[in-house]
Amino acid sequence: MRCSNVYDLSPKTYIFKLMNSSGVTESGESEKVLLLMESGVRLHTTAYVRDKSNTPSGFTLKLRKHIRTRRLEDVRQLGYDRIILFQFGLGANAHYLILELYAQGNIILTDSEFTVLTLLRSHRDDDKGVAIMSRHRYPTEICRHFERTTILKLQTALTSSSDPDENQAAKVIEAGNNSVDAPKGKEKDKKGSHKGGKTSEPNKSASDNTRSKQATLKNVLGEALGYGPALAEHIILDAGLVSNTKVNKDNKLDDDKIQALAQAVEKFEDWLQDVISGDKVPEGYILMQKKNPGKDGSNYDGTTGQMYDECCPILLNQFKSREHVNFETFDAALDEFYSKIESQRVEQQQKTKESTANQKLNKIRLDQENRVHILKKEVDNCVRMAELIEYNLEDVDAAILAVRVALAKGMSWEDLARMVKEEKKSGNPVAGLIDQLHLERNCMTLLLSNNLDEMDDDEKTLPADKVEVDLALSAHANARRWYEMKKKQESKQEKTITAHEKAFKAAERKTRLQLSQEKTVATISHMRKVHWFEKFNWFISSENYLVISGRDAQQNEMIVKRYMSKGD
Repeated sequence: MRCSNVYDLSPKTYIFKLMNSSGVTESGESEKVLLLMESGVRLHTTAYVRDKSNTPSGFTLKLRKHIRTRRLEDVRQLGYDRIILFQFGLGANAHYLILELYAQGNIILTDSEFTVLTLLRSHRDDDKGVAIMSRHRYPTEICRHFERTTILKLQTALTSSSDPDENQAAKVIEAGNNSVDAPKGKEKDKKGSHKGGKTSEPNKSASDNTRSKQATLKNVLGEALGYGPALAEHIILDAGLVSNTKVNKDNKLDDDKIQALAQAVEKFEDWLQDVISGDKVPEGYILMQKKNPGKDGSNYDGTTGQMYDECCPILLNQFKSREHVNFETFDAALDEFYSKIESQRVEQQQKTKESTANQKLNKIRLDQENRVHILKKEVDNCVRMAELIEYNLEDVDAAILAVRVALAKGMSWEDLARMVKEEKKSGNPVAGLIDQLHLERNCMTLLLSNNLDEMDDDEKTLPADKVEVDLALSAHANARRWYEMKKKQESKQEKTITAHEKAFKAAERKTRLQLSQEKTVATISHMRKVHWFEKFNWFISSENYLVISGRDAQQNEMIVKRYMSKGD
């Protein structure tokens, strides 16, 4: 197969379009395979079409420059590590694409001498003398090789775990058979993977301390064999033992149990050896986890009310009781697992954007309603003030006149305020109406109530309202002033409502347009089958006939010789 093109979906996810010229589909086109790789996470073919970036990244352009139109000659795993090597071309013109599926992951392009041309992430380990950098040689020789576990290694690991003084033997086994979650195969989910082969000495010491405190059979076997706790538990259950069995000086495993463990390890490693050598294609299993449909989850399958929990190439013994979906290949299971997650993530992002937009619109609507409500209260207040003045015309005129007379006699503001206070104490009804003087603004505040309408006993006990009157105007003029203020507030209220309605409609129109445009972006759909006639000009007639014509003379000749039959 040849690499037809390279696309980037994200800074760490890329799709390689591979074409097989020897394989021809029903439509007469070359067989097409989409290979998706995500740095440090996964590698699988996909039957789903994803929206690609309109502008390819610099890394994508570099890949296109060196491997586009090149034949894919070889795909293999480097040793026992989670490193996949793709060879494009032969001899001195060969280029290697290396995918690392451990730790933070990496995608590296090298020449025929394994000199790095470009890569996603540069890093170095001075302790091991390894530098993964541009223009440096990629160290393929450091990759570990698969070694089967002997019963002697197993006995040594179990014995050293019960005797802390003999942990050095366990370290030797760990160094020779370091941890990698191999049964996950080449296409590995990073979440369930074990970061073996990259630990430093302090981490090993901490691991030894933890091991001595929690010396269970599952932990001991997982560290000794390097398969991780999940596979260790699978092997222990396959041997008919309990994974949480304590392993110490007082509770050592007898020879029969060690023999059963050795047989279970051998059975698993036979399967693993067949997968590594390519003699066996592992099946795929997606484990389900029951979730409430209302809860948020990026891997929620809304049609079944379930969530995809994990994807694995072997159904572990501890998971056999859980509901799961079986696939013919692990590659198909990975494609379904991640595609559902991506699709749900896109839907969730769309829902979040819609929710945010609706909240914004609701905030604008509430703000408009609050402003209108405030203006309405001001209008009602103006009417109330004017009516109270009209209800107490004589008292208002008497109070205004008293203050005017005092000021006309040359009484100071302080003396006037003092006189009003004394008159209140003596029971003067006119002084009792005055609440506060604001002579600097030539006005005062009166305490007025409705003395004309019939009031209930409860209303009679309510406090009087404070009404501001202008000393330069009569009672009627003050009432008219409040009515004019009411008209201004009503006009302001109408203008505010009109302006806010226009602003809200514009904001709503803009939001809906943005959401409708975003719905067409980042969609994931299943790849459509291409029919044989789509390479020609075609349409379906109103009588349900297929009408085709060639795009050139050569296609017309092909239609006559290959597709036309009697009656056409």
